Amino acid sequence: MSNFFTRSKDDMKYLFKNKEELSKKERKRKRRGWGTLIGLILVLIQLIVSGLLLFNIFKLDILPLKYLIAVNAFLLLIFLYDFTSQFTKAHIIGKILAVLMSGVIVFIYLVSSKLDSVLNKLNLPEINTDIVDVVVLADDKASSLNDLANYKFAYNSTASNANVKTAFDSVKSELNKSSLELAEYKSWDDLVTAFYDNTEVQAIVMNDSMLKVVASQYEDFDTKVKIIKQYEYKKLVTVQKSNVNVKKEPFIIYVSGISSEDGADSALSNNALSDVNIVAVINPETKQILLVTTPRDSYIKITGPDGRKGYDKLTHAGNYGVEASMDTLQNLYGIDIDYYVKINFTGCVSVVDALGGITIDSEVEFTCGEDASPIPYHFVKGPNECDGEMAVAFSRERHAFAAGDFQRGRNQTAAIKGILQKATSPAILTKYSAVLDAVSDMFLTNIPTSTISDLVKLQLSDGTAWNIQTYSIEGSTQPPAGQGPAYLEITGLRGASVVYPYADSINTAIQLMSKIQNGDVFDVDEYVDSLNNNSN
Repeated sequence: MSNFFTRSKDDMKYLFKNKEELSKKERKRKRRGWGTLIGLILVLIQLIVSGLLLFNIFKLDILPLKYLIAVNAFLLLIFLYDFTSQFTKAHIIGKILAVLMSGVIVFIYLVSSKLDSVLNKLNLPEINTDIVDVVVLADDKASSLNDLANYKFAYNSTASNANVKTAFDSVKSELNKSSLELAEYKSWDDLVTAFYDNTEVQAIVMNDSMLKVVASQYEDFDTKVKIIKQYEYKKLVTVQKSNVNVKKEPFIIYVSGISSEDGADSALSNNALSDVNIVAVINPETKQILLVTTPRDSYIKITGPDGRKGYDKLTHAGNYGVEASMDTLQNLYGIDIDYYVKINFTGCVSVVDALGGITIDSEVEFTCGEDASPIPYHFVKGPNECDGEMAVAFSRERHAFAAGDFQRGRNQTAAIKGILQKATSPAILTKYSAVLDAVSDMFLTNIPTSTISDLVKLQLSDGTAWNIQTYSIEGSTQPPAGQGPAYLEITGLRGASVVYPYADSINTAIQLMSKIQNGDVFDVDEYVDSLNNNSN
């Protein structure tokens, strides 16, 4: 090789000499010189893109040490071969290999850069947005805030947070009327009645997230009003950081699905009803995941505006931020939730499609109705191959079941289980880029990038499939004996349709979570059956 190196070095002397001044032999040496130079440039490009890729890999920190060593060794060996081959008869092979490797490395670099971008986007400090509306009746002649100078304003003090009064102060300031007063009502019955009468109350100041809540009790309330003015208030979500070692210690994630029945999803940063409420208990040592679903209409003690607590629907806690939902579930189950993930549930369409579809194991056979999807998808009992639209329709349907929202909760858990199974399978490798594009606007989480990296490394180090099990809280839609219609203490609604969770079901969920955390390896269905048999 030294002879080839020396010859190549000598050939370089002829690179910039005039062709006409050279002999035939010298021209040949000039061509060889240019060939060597081009080869070295190609190898240099290979070295540069390899360096960029390694920088990204170290920055992402997702490869286990054994893979990291292997990647570095492979890139180094290929580089050395391509470099040294430029001074041998194999220089053509070295050039071709340098071009091919550079192309492959650039592709992997772009994918890793996309992953870095997605992780950074997911981990932006969550700015919670609370929107306050000033509303009048839909047929009111007023079209702007200036038209409300002589109107009588009111609010529901039970269901409102501090931003409502702040918004009203802004109204007074903009109208330059310090004498304006905000009448206080403690129930929506009284406030809505007075508002519809349009004498004592002509404008309501209310949180925008409450529009759908009130409309669920007072038919078409959201269409009988019009919004004259909106105010936005932003604050940083403050959830205590967890120090759990996710590679060795059990941890808990709260999964909040933001989705409305008509499919019009709220922005993830906005306060909104949480229609999907799943507590995921994960043990990395035993590779077990337990998904516990709590019905959205569960009548439990929730955390409401400014930390106030009262019996209300679980879904309404989402109106006051993800912290309120987490606090509610922590109190219900006596657990500490380490992280949260907010999901734009309709956004699951793009994720499922990017995964190439998922398999959902349905407990029952049914056909979804118009509320769930414009297409009447039919699902069989057992495995169903679903694309994105089918998966969301499967998760939305509830009217087709005698069990109503209970079955919908179990279906939502089954859909998420299908996504997890596909996302942790080898099939994800061929769809990596498309999945990253899909999830970038669908998720919001407080899981640190370093923790996500640890989870990826864990999965790469141990390809053992996760044992994903589910449990759904059961309850009754009928009030306990001697108890009248439910009163929602936070939102101030009476006679709302709620679910009364069974105490035994909640206790079972607590036991299951504890067993997963303690490292017990078991089958949830068998364990629950044994509890039921012992109680009988």
